Amino acid sequence: MSDQNPILHTEQLTKRFGNIHAVEDVDFSVTEGEVMAIVGDNGAGKSTLIKMLCGVHEPTSGEIYVRGENVHFDDYNDARAYGIETVYQELALAESQSVAANVFLGHEPIRESPLGRLLRLVDEDRMVAESKENLDRVKIPVDPKAKVQNLSGGQQQAVAIARALQSDPEILIMDEPTSALSIEGARNVLRVIDGLRNQGLTILLISHNIRHVLGIADRISVLAQGRLMGVRNTDDVDRNEIIALMMGAQDGSEFEEFELSESSEGTTA
Repeated sequence: MSDQNPILHTEQLTKRFGNIHAVEDVDFSVTEGEVMAIVGDNGAGKSTLIKMLCGVHEPTSGEIYVRGENVHFDDYNDARAYGIETVYQELALAESQSVAANVFLGHEPIRESPLGRLLRLVDEDRMVAESKENLDRVKIPVDPKAKVQNLSGGQQQAVAIARALQSDPEILIMDEPTSALSIEGARNVLRVIDGLRNQGLTILLISHNIRHVLGIADRISVLAQGRLMGVRNTDDVDRNEIIALMMGAQDGSEFEEFELSESSEGTTA
């Protein structure tokens, strides 16, 4: 993937909390239609970085650009206006409500009743129909009328993704989407990511699973202690080099000493 014309990029992006540099001088870019993975150990700055990109945190310094335009996000609604949506690790679903209600949560369509403005009703038929359209894009079978509490973990992840698609974003940030899922559930979510890429979405994928990242991403950005240690094409890198960068190695010459056991390979990133 070339980043000559990135859909999203940052320059010297920095976030401090008191004396702590959570993210420091990060120059980051993602190309339209690619899956860019962001990996790093706990405390590497992954969450802080994406929270600046989706309007939750205001940068201490540095710049964010969307399609070449210098942007400033006061909150997530500002980011959404520029086509950025986020699916957080904590899905924040209302489990006692239907799938359709969750897809439209906080944005329910209203239809006029015979009594006019005195009694405005939620348009449940429209919610079901449009929810089904977004769930069809995700391609994980889910009944829009089903209660979320009766769904599997993978199906709940599909509902959260469908909710994010409701605003028709260009950039989708996914925070640990396969975390705590069964093997089959994780495979389904990875297929969703591949399908959304084929539909033209740009995806930022935060993950602790190196095997998943190497299997689905086009490129991988590695953070360590708030700094961007390197960006690698997945075709040109292996897990040992990624781990070396995570641990602060400055170039590929240092990576051979970092070995993972097969038992930890699938869960560390």
